Amino acid sequence: MKKLILVSLSLSLASFCWAQSKPHGILNLNTVNVKIDGQVEADEYPTNFVDSKTGIGVSWVSDGKLLYVALQSPAQGWVAIAFGNSKIRGTAMFIGYHKPGGGRVDEHEGSWVSTHKPIDKPSLVNFATGSNTKGTIIEFTMPLTLSNGQVIVPGQPMSYVLAYHKKKTSFKGRPSKKSHGTLLLGKPERADEIPAQTNQPADTINKTGEK
Repeated sequence: MKKLILVSLSLSLASFCWAQSKPHGILNLNTVNVKIDGQVEADEYPTNFVDSKTGIGVSWVSDGKLLYVALQSPAQGWVAIAFGNSKIRGTAMFIGYHKPGGGRVDEHEGSWVSTHKPIDKPSLVNFATGSNTKGTIIEFTMPLTLSNGQVIVPGQPMSYVLAYHKKKTSFKGRPSKKSHGTLLLGKPERADEIPAQTNQPADTINKTGEK
């Protein structure tokens, strides 16, 4: 009886771990209709989810050359996503804030466990910042080839880190909350061939929240 209980528990834990590690997909389209303006319209991005640990809303899509990303923080400080590792060290990070009259998004490299610094030659293509009743919004466009030399390749999972600070707009100090996950860029496809999304991670939603 004890063996059966242990086996059942092991299977349950395995299923739980699989659910937690399941990648968030990124559609890879020929045509992308995204406006980088610091606001996220309800149908602007085909894939949206809210990270269950940090509360950060993530919207993204690719045209096979660039990755279009929007982050919606639950607070008024900076918000960031770092690609290439499940920890900050060695990642290519995009971090930004918004203030009345303006804001900015910078590209950093993770230099230690939770520290990072600006890179000499950023690859950021475009960005905009904004805010809503919940918090900071940053939108940006980036190449699929990261500044740390890694490449977001269709069909190959890549780790990422999400983080935000409740109040600070300077890019120093530890985040108020952070989490990590895995993304998976899909194969190239046309918008009219997009299948219905099924078996999404538990924190995935179909539409972004209130602007």
